[in-house]
Amino acid sequence: MDFSNDMLRIGTTGAQKELFMMKSKNGKERKGKREELPEYFSKLELNAYEFPAGRMSKFADSPIYEKFRKNAQKYNLVISMHAPYYISLTSNIEEIYNKSIERVAHCYAWATYLNANRIIIHPGSYGKYAKKMSPSQLINGTKTNYSNKLIKKITEGLQQGIQLANEIYPELKIKFRNICICPETMGKHGQLGPSSEIIEICKNVGINKARPCIDFGHLYARSLGKNKGRNLYENTFKIIEDELGSQVLNNLHIHYSKIEYTSKGEKKHVNNANENWGPEILPLLEIIYEQNLTPTIINESPELETDAQLIMKKYKEMINN
Repeated sequence: MDFSNDMLRIGTTGAQKELFMMKSKNGKERKGKREELPEYFSKLELNAYEFPAGRMSKFADSPIYEKFRKNAQKYNLVISMHAPYYISLTSNIEEIYNKSIERVAHCYAWATYLNANRIIIHPGSYGKYAKKMSPSQLINGTKTNYSNKLIKKITEGLQQGIQLANEIYPELKIKFRNICICPETMGKHGQLGPSSEIIEICKNVGINKARPCIDFGHLYARSLGKNKGRNLYENTFKIIEDELGSQVLNNLHIHYSKIEYTSKGEKKHVNNANENWGPEILPLLEIIYEQNLTPTIINESPELETDAQLIMKKYKEMINN
């Protein structure tokens, strides 16, 4: 599958409760309902949404999600889904590892309930291996015996999860072909997930089933602010194109927000207007426009849809000038 976008897609990984208001039939404002999210984002001129299932343990289809799917199609909203945070494909505890494989399988069914074609997943931590790796290896993903073992373990876990999904949900098997799993670059030094490692996982699983989720805020924080500006984006894009091909680069899944960091990497996400932290969004938008790319950008700052709107506004202003 090619998982192509028809245009640049910009959206959020949730909605701010105090802002998600809709009008009832009598014209009064009320709290929005989940199935109304596509209409809400359309009014904000956003065209992507990442369903935040990070803290969910169970998920079943329902009339609400049937309406959500129909509304997403009606309002031209592209859907992705963030997998639960408790999935750990690097765990040394067999029970946790096997449960994580099962949860990967369930995520494929969840994605069909949302009509999502991308499942974003955190790859896991270095665990005990972190103490045996140098700071440079932790930051840059320099290949070591330790990281290679973990990459192999994650690859096998994802492959088993995909196969298990087909076995548990045979009635959905045909739909699973339109879904790819997207391991995400991570911002803390103890977490597996520099771009080189994420790319290796995708190569091993196969780009017809796995594509990278590049979180540029995480990469900025992981480098302690050294990777920034055009260099951050251009260098990352180049290695993706060289290793995975132009089709993957053109339709990349991107997370963005500015991130505050400490000596150990990511500390917290901050608003995109914060001038003390990075990375800046404008160089990314310039490169996307110059190279005619059509990625999905999901804003993850605390000001979810507000900052996503600002990203969309900046892009439109840039292409119209």
